[in-house]
Amino acid sequence: MVMLLAVGPAIIVSAPAAEAAPSAATVARYEARVIARMNYMRHYYGRRDLSGGSCPDRYAEWYAPVLAHKVLVHRQPWTMRLHQNMYTILRGCRATVAAENLAAGPQSADQTVAAWMHSPGHRANILDRRLNRVGVAAVYRGGAWFVVADFTRQ
Repeated sequence: MVMLLAVGPAIIVSAPAAEAAPSAATVARYEARVIARMNYMRHYYGRRDLSGGSCPDRYAEWYAPVLAHKVLVHRQPWTMRLHQNMYTILRGCRATVAAENLAAGPQSADQTVAAWMHSPGHRANILDRRLNRVGVAAVYRGGAWFVVADFTRQ
């Protein structure tokens, strides 16, 4: 919002106030809520809970800021670049299965999971019986949340 203040014949224009970044506690609550909503959906469909995993969380925490500054692109298993891909997570976490959900937008944690549940591929990841660990990272930038959920079977 740009504010105009008329003072006599001159006009003073002030720049929009910078948006405050959410606190670490707010980000942690957002991430925990994403996990809680995914587990709610897993319960609803007769699946076991996903446990928070430090290994997939490490990869999610690395990737969320990358998304917030670049583009929303999944890490493809066949990508042969130096940056992380799904094979990196498989090897690094000594996992037998790995999957990933991404989201970007001004939505709440509940809305993020709801959007994933309306997308066949993302829904399949959330409900996959083989997956038992999850790491979720969220970064807030420019009025939007950038969310990474990395899933593994360990």
